Amino acid sequence: MIPFGKHFGHINNYKVITNMMPKRIWLLLLSMFLFLSGSVFAVEEPEEDKVVQTNEPTVGSWVFTGMVTNESGDRYGYFFQMQRQGTDFYAKTALIDGQTNQLILFYEASEKIDSSTQLNWQVGRSFLRYNPINDSWIFGVKVENAKGFNFKVDMLKQDNKDVETQVLRPGVELQAVQTSRLNGHVQTGVDNKEQFVTGNKAWFSKLWFSKDQNSPHDISTIFCRLSNDNGFYSANLKEPDATGAAVAGWRDPSGNNVKMSQFVSIKTLTDNQCLLSVGLPRLKLKLVNTIKQEDDFPLTVAGFSEENPKGFCFISKQTFKQIKESAVQAVTNLG
Repeated sequence: MIPFGKHFGHINNYKVITNMMPKRIWLLLLSMFLFLSGSVFAVEEPEEDKVVQTNEPTVGSWVFTGMVTNESGDRYGYFFQMQRQGTDFYAKTALIDGQTNQLILFYEASEKIDSSTQLNWQVGRSFLRYNPINDSWIFGVKVENAKGFNFKVDMLKQDNKDVETQVLRPGVELQAVQTSRLNGHVQTGVDNKEQFVTGNKAWFSKLWFSKDQNSPHDISTIFCRLSNDNGFYSANLKEPDATGAAVAGWRDPSGNNVKMSQFVSIKTLTDNQCLLSVGLPRLKLKLVNTIKQEDDFPLTVAGFSEENPKGFCFISKQTFKQIKESAVQAVTNLG
């Protein structure tokens, strides 16, 4: 153990040596010490958390649709559509009972959202959120009488080579992806408990302007999920200069591409029914539309087929116009 007096004797010796240094040298050493200390602290200072930004188009549409099943095996069909035109947002969504093909809820709303660049939108009672960190989506709606749903779908298992961007016309692009499993909750009324539901597959679609357009465009889309876990989609743009006037795709239960005709015909029948026909693979689906169709409104069909093969389809016609005051931001991912 160092004697108390001896220890402080050393300190006093250091003070004597320090006092003997010329003041100019001492100031120089002190300045160097402070400079080096500041540099070390600057390096060791932790970086601030970086906020992940996703650039999104100012004109576009995001769609989720498919079927879910509860723990008792009851099936529901749904669609969720969010359209953006500049600062104007429009949401449309529905939930259909697969046992009776009756409409449980239908909801639509519009909202003006200023300075929005991230996919985190609430329009009326509906919402759509994207998390770029874990590549997942959450969407849903809650209306009166305790009816609604909220679903989460993860996109991480998607192979990038299957994410194909298709050009309908110069500057109008489409992505249609068969997602992985989906889970969430459904509530069908005040007297019914909230149900946990899952879905094997779902369709996710993104349609957007990547370049300025000189005129509006009417685009029709079809998304169907079949009871055997197959599914197909189609998009149609009837214009003279359309690069891909009609595009379509079919996926088997494993997510593999199946050769399919590019055109899907829709024939209106009586009693609010319509017939979908695909040439290859050969398929006919007779759907009962659960959505009341207004004469002056764009076509919207959502319902189950009553005959084999059983399935659920969502058919929609949307009009997109150019937003002159906003620059269109092209994107390279699904976000």
